[in-house]
Amino acid sequence: MIGAICLAGTKLVVGLLTGSLGILAEAVHSGVDAVAAALTVYAVGVAERPPDTEHQYGHGKAQHLAALAEAVFLAGAAVLIAFEAVGRLTGNGKEAQATWYAFALMVFVLTVDAARAGASLRVGRREQSPALLANAVHFASDFGGSLAVLIGLGLVAEGVSGGDSVAALIVAAIVLFAAVRLGRSNVDALMDRAPTGIRGRVERAVRSVPGVSDVRSVRVREAAGESFAEVVIGVPRLEGLERSHRTMDMVEDAVSRELGRAQVAVHAEPATAGERANDRIAAAALRVPGVVETHNITVLQEAGGSAVTLHVRLPQDMPLGEARRTVDELKREIRREIGVVRVYAHVEPSTPDAQPASRLAGDDGDLIAAAREAVRGVAGDHHEVVVYRQGDRLLVVTSVTADPLLSVREAHALASRVEDVVRERLAGVDDVIVEVT
Repeated sequence: MIGAICLAGTKLVVGLLTGSLGILAEAVHSGVDAVAAALTVYAVGVAERPPDTEHQYGHGKAQHLAALAEAVFLAGAAVLIAFEAVGRLTGNGKEAQATWYAFALMVFVLTVDAARAGASLRVGRREQSPALLANAVHFASDFGGSLAVLIGLGLVAEGVSGGDSVAALIVAAIVLFAAVRLGRSNVDALMDRAPTGIRGRVERAVRSVPGVSDVRSVRVREAAGESFAEVVIGVPRLEGLERSHRTMDMVEDAVSRELGRAQVAVHAEPATAGERANDRIAAAALRVPGVVETHNITVLQEAGGSAVTLHVRLPQDMPLGEARRTVDELKREIRREIGVVRVYAHVEPSTPDAQPASRLAGDDGDLIAAAREAVRGVAGDHHEVVVYRQGDRLLVVTSVTADPLLSVREAHALASRVEDVVRERLAGVDDVIVEVT
């Protein structure tokens, strides 16, 4: 800003002394530079402020507003310069004088313009600052204009009529081109135009995240070197809230890695792609208020159509009438989901709270020994047996070590055999839990 003020004053003095329209045009141009630089100083300061209640996305667009104002000033200066240059070319103005100090001034100006453009470009790229990058473009156009003025003075020195005015017209054209380019890019930012090619890059990054079934929408905008992305993804309906949230976190990280400085918002919606019948039934059950959980889902094919059997857990204190209505709604949801003919639901009580129980020992040694003998008869010596008394209920819990090559179906069959034998040997047992490891 200080450089622009000094250059504007020096150019103005030399331009008036020599009558060079090109140098006077550069003086106007430098005056606009000074105003633009002052705007940039203010805008960068505003843009660095953190988000507040009235500007929840931050203040970054202040830089784009400053750059847009700079474009308006540039365009006005270009029109003024062009008008005066055309007037001189048509014989309404005096010819410039190509003095030595005019040449010295323009060589000095070229040096300053190159230094300012380079400094603004380096810092603008490092900080991703639209205002500083706009200044770099502006100062580069200054360099081109100053070079044209220097050539125009050379033509005047060689006796070419109108050389200075032609140089002024070139300055006006360069300034106007820079103004249009600057205005267009910053209007795009203020209008939230999506950066070219960004959407495809973001979508590819999101699709690479495990757990994402599909990408439903991607919206990206930029302000002050920072990206703002909104992504809607599909996740399997049975993922659960925590796993879905973890997937959303991974999507945020993937998009941030792709864009650099970015604020990312991710919204997840249920996806049905790749679901099997049992998955769809379990998902339908989640839509019914009061249903705690479903398991043992089986789809049966018969001549009249499909039937479904399943176990349903409901709150243990739920009245039977309310339970019946809940199960009826569950059946309607399952029919709506997969179009089955009949649904058979076995209701079980859900006891979510911890239940008091005592582990048997000592005086109940015969009962414990009988339970161990029953398990040994099916599972061999690799097992552990614990017996609990819960009020008037008796629970046998056993852990059986089996061949790791067994399938889950075979392991379940082994657990069922152990349960059957324990119930047969110990008539008073209320529940048998078998863990196969």
